[in-house]
Amino acid sequence: MVGSAHSGGNFDTMTKQGRNTPCWCGSGKKFKVCHLNREQQVLENPWHAIEATRKAFKRKLCTAHGGLFGDCDGQIVKAHSISKGANLSAIAKNGHVIQYQTNIKEMNKNGGKLVATKVGIGDASTFNGFCAAHDRTLFSCIENEAFTGRPDQCLAIAYRTLSREAYGKDSAAQMRSILRDADKGLHPLQQRLMQDWLAVMETHNAAAQKELRHTHSLLSLALSTGNTSALRSMVIQFRSELPFMLAGAWSPFTDLKGVHLQYGGLDELLEQIFISTFARPGTGYICVSWVDKPGAPGKVIADQIRSLPTDVQANACMQLGVKHIENAFFSPNWFEALTNPQRAQLDRLAANGMDAMGSPPASPIRLDLIFELPSTLQIFDS
Repeated sequence: MVGSAHSGGNFDTMTKQGRNTPCWCGSGKKFKVCHLNREQQVLENPWHAIEATRKAFKRKLCTAHGGLFGDCDGQIVKAHSISKGANLSAIAKNGHVIQYQTNIKEMNKNGGKLVATKVGIGDASTFNGFCAAHDRTLFSCIENEAFTGRPDQCLAIAYRTLSREAYGKDSAAQMRSILRDADKGLHPLQQRLMQDWLAVMETHNAAAQKELRHTHSLLSLALSTGNTSALRSMVIQFRSELPFMLAGAWSPFTDLKGVHLQYGGLDELLEQIFISTFARPGTGYICVSWVDKPGAPGKVIADQIRSLPTDVQANACMQLGVKHIENAFFSPNWFEALTNPQRAQLDRLAANGMDAMGSPPASPIRLDLIFELPSTLQIFDS
């Protein structure tokens, strides 16, 4: 746990500590102005905390500001990590796509289950992470040109994807301070449980921030110097359009067979794998990338995907995406036609991947479950 008072405290420490000593919760405030008599305070409205958390994820900043990419120019834009015009519109129905969302209000209506809901493509896959100039110049090769799997395109989408992931982790870092007061009106033991939960979240998030910043620095240097060889990619082209679009990065602990790739030790900087999709008339692409290092976990997984039969490679990529990233969207026509077993599998993968405690998703992908996805036309390295 974080902080000696927080990690070593017990019930007596929580309730009988000195008024002017640092609070057991680790806030840095004196006990008398933090948790003293908190159980007697008015119970916090959970919607206030939820709304405050949402605001943290709407902060505006440019993740490419200064340094290697020069000064910002123009306002912070609502950037699409998956292109709206070229990709999301290709799977949309009446301007909407389907996404699994952690909508607390809807989840309460559905017994705590994760909800797959329609979202407009204008709001899908957006984050306030780039100024107008950097958004325009850094990603012109994927926004204004058809995706063909060129190395510069693979690098650009990996950088944008990682920037979104880093933006999310930095926003999540504010959650503990936002939610620290959410235990008002609760019994002291319930207060302790909530603060312990927040401390675990903070620890996992801090480790993820460190790893993402390290990789972000590597990709920033590669993109600014045009060093596309810093990233390696496997590009899969399919015989027809894909009914899903996704873009994300994660640190894989195991390969497709469950064999450990990395363990997440205190001194270990985890490596990420990147996966993104692209739409073109009559075909679709999936780009799987990794930083070029010996034994890179991303390469191990890419090689395993490559070795699969051509009629299940899209299935493997789709299920991996749903399992590990929330930035995944589906064609309403395709999604609404899923059978009960197909829908149940996606529900499990999506819910398992949104563990607030930061545990690696454990639900297995099922390649025996057919999702009627297009077969592979060709695979090439980039």
